[in-house]
Amino acid sequence: MRRFTLFVLLVLAGASTADAGAIEDCNQVRDLNRQLRGCTAYIRSRPNQPGNVATAYFNRANIYARRAQYKRAFADYERALKLDPNNPLIPYNMGNAYLDSGQPARAAEAFTQAVTLDAGFTLAYFNRGIARKRLGDISGADHDFRRTLELDPTAEYARLQLGRLRTQ
Repeated sequence: MRRFTLFVLLVLAGASTADAGAIEDCNQVRDLNRQLRGCTAYIRSRPNQPGNVATAYFNRANIYARRAQYKRAFADYERALKLDPNNPLIPYNMGNAYLDSGQPARAAEAFTQAVTLDAGFTLAYFNRGIARKRLGDISGADHDFRRTLELDPTAEYARLQLGRLRTQ
């Protein structure tokens, strides 16, 4: 199953013309180079607006993660989390990057943080199950796949993973 990377939009309200251009670039997802430039420009121009700057760091971290530039991605996820510690999307996407970079223990920790912030975050439970499975924690993985199905009974991907656990 492909994990989902979620982008959150920056707010245009009260933005200068230059900021509006950076915001527009940071929010668009068709051209990653343009998005990267826009997010970086916005971060540099607005250091005192934590919410929007957190989103810019988050968007930029997702770009770095997609490019497998994990050191940069993790640094930006950490910055975003410091500015917006209650946003479950940040540790969720950080967990995806940890999974992709072969660090399932750190991924499980990040997904735990995401579900602590949002107990109904179905995909975070599922991805934590994947991380736990990679760590050999079959009981933990089983719990997370079952929790995924409790939250979303139509989550066939979780049912499939449960079936695979039973055959191991």
